[in-house]
Amino acid sequence: MAYSPDEIEDIFCDIIDEIIEGRSLRDILKDNGMPRAGTFFKWLDGDSEKNTQYGRACELRADFLFEKALSIAENTENGTETTVDHNGVKIVTKDMLGHRKLKIDTINWHLTKMNPKKYGNKIDVTSDNEKLESKPAVWNFIDATKKE
Repeated sequence: MAYSPDEIEDIFCDIIDEIIEGRSLRDILKDNGMPRAGTFFKWLDGDSEKNTQYGRACELRADFLFEKALSIAENTENGTETTVDHNGVKIVTKDMLGHRKLKIDTINWHLTKMNPKKYGNKIDVTSDNEKLESKPAVWNFIDATKKE
């Protein structure tokens, strides 16, 4: 399907808004009226401003998901747990801690893949993306004695 420049702009803005709200591009492009993935990426390849907007939207999505994980951690989610034993059926309504933990862990894992520099668990010991030289402490001592 051929899109007019105005249609491209409107659809692209809708996609960017959805990404910022936490949705994946894959899910967005499955919606009615959305272009195929190949079409979307052609729009990016042909326009550096759109490419920049998409990159920024992905960064903002990561921030949205981080805040969502905090919200999940801070708010209870009640659910029912049903157990059957020799006394019969027991239904208990309580906070679904295990479910919330799974959600938070999944979001955290996803964030480490989306933006490892910001949300990753590794500590980057570099300077201007160059590895820092490390000498054993013995060598530092020897170097210090040479200067005297």
